[in-house]
Amino acid sequence: MTNGTRLFIRLGATLCALSLRVPAASINNGGFESGFAGWTRADQVGSDGTFALQTGAVSPVNGTAVPAPPGGSTAAMSDAQGPGSHVLYQTFMATALVPQTVLDFDLFIGNRASAFFTPSNLNFATPTLNQQARVDILTGGADPFSVSTADVLMNLFQTTTGDALVSGYSHHASDITALLNGHLNTPLTLRFAEADNVFTFQFAVDNVDISGDRCGTGGIVHLAIGRGAVHNCTDTPAVRLKFIRLKPFVRARTSLL
Repeated sequence: MTNGTRLFIRLGATLCALSLRVPAASINNGGFESGFAGWTRADQVGSDGTFALQTGAVSPVNGTAVPAPPGGSTAAMSDAQGPGSHVLYQTFMATALVPQTVLDFDLFIGNRASAFFTPSNLNFATPTLNQQARVDILTGGADPFSVSTADVLMNLFQTTTGDALVSGYSHHASDITALLNGHLNTPLTLRFAEADNVFTFQFAVDNVDISGDRCGTGGIVHLAIGRGAVHNCTDTPAVRLKFIRLKPFVRARTSLL
């Protein structure tokens, strides 16, 4: 191995290590292994049920067969024997500019009705059919049941008519870099919401996390040695690196005259 190749590898390892950054915003207890610590639950007045802890392969109230939590032993799942509207939320804040930052979570959808119905509200106590789930980032002081455009800064997920009635756990990832950098030192609220007045609806979440730049975490590090070598991190949404090619060091020959 030439000195130039060794230098190239050292540079690759150094820059990759430098790209491992701690995000300036974080979610507490995103795997619900500590129960609902860090989270707040709210139910519309008159609702039956709430978000409860799911363990194993049955729903917490009705005992309906569902997938086991995808991370650890616990997830948060709404379940009830009557209609209602339920939200689960946590407030967080970015205190400094962030590099590319991704919000990840896993969702299970268990709509036991024949279709989704998605009016522009989360009110179950009206004649209008309402059978939906959604995930949003709200302004910090917003009503947790609000869907007003003044309160919803970013919609991350929403069921729509024609979606599969039962699905998941499925992984979702959203780039929230611009949102965080545009709201520094401002409280934001991550909200998981579900409304049902048609039939039973289980809506579950697990593995909620905010992650910043990373190299080789969730992706594959490729290192090609030789002419035109390029180092990058693929399948990693937060980072793409390219190195310039370095010429190998050549030791000159000398001779005594």
